[in-house]
Amino acid sequence: MANNCPHKGHRNRVRERILAEGLGSFQPHEILEFLLFHTIPQKDTNIIAHKLIDTFGSLQGVLDASAEELMNKGNLSENSAIFLSSLTQVFSFYEKSKKESVPLNTPEKTMRFLKPFFIGQTSEKLVAVFLDSALKVKATESIGLGMENGLNFNTKEILRKAISFNAHSVAVAHNHPTSSAIPSKSDINSTSSLKNQLELFDIKLIDHIIFGSNGFFSFADDSQLGCFVSGGKK
Repeated sequence: MANNCPHKGHRNRVRERILAEGLGSFQPHEILEFLLFHTIPQKDTNIIAHKLIDTFGSLQGVLDASAEELMNKGNLSENSAIFLSSLTQVFSFYEKSKKESVPLNTPEKTMRFLKPFFIGQTSEKLVAVFLDSALKVKATESIGLGMENGLNFNTKEILRKAISFNAHSVAVAHNHPTSSAIPSKSDINSTSSLKNQLELFDIKLIDHIIFGSNGFFSFADDSQLGCFVSGGKK
């Protein structure tokens, strides 16, 4: 009987290598090749992986692409395109779930908790996290998404949700998808306004983090902006 998968021996060797040493020693195209095993049972996924990385520039570029882009530019089937384009969302959910029990009592912890919400985002987005008195997460909400002309801080909506969740503290984050994380004048003014509005209801704004193309900026961690103190303690 003919072998239904002519690449079965190679695929078995790849799986054995993963079991023996993990993915740490794999090249980007090898990781993508392995991922495609799950949706392309017959073809040589090594060749497909190389073509995808050439088309999108990197493994990150492939995983950040939409399903439509993967089908139109990468010539993938709908099944493969949906699988690859959903992986960053799976990673984001995993990281968020893992960290929800950790108190956000430092800018670094707050940054690590909020970063997964912005993986793969190509437009500006605002996320607010609502905390209890121990600075543990009670709820996380996306307040704005897909804004084309900059970020519109919906202070009233953040305040409304903070009250509805009976939050003790709030941290917010947004992204600059194509520019640095340095806050604009508008970012600074909006942050100050949000802080003042929350304090009227005895709710503390412990941080505002900006994710940019060059890293991140934390208002709480910046010595030039004395309106925040790490962990919400004065």
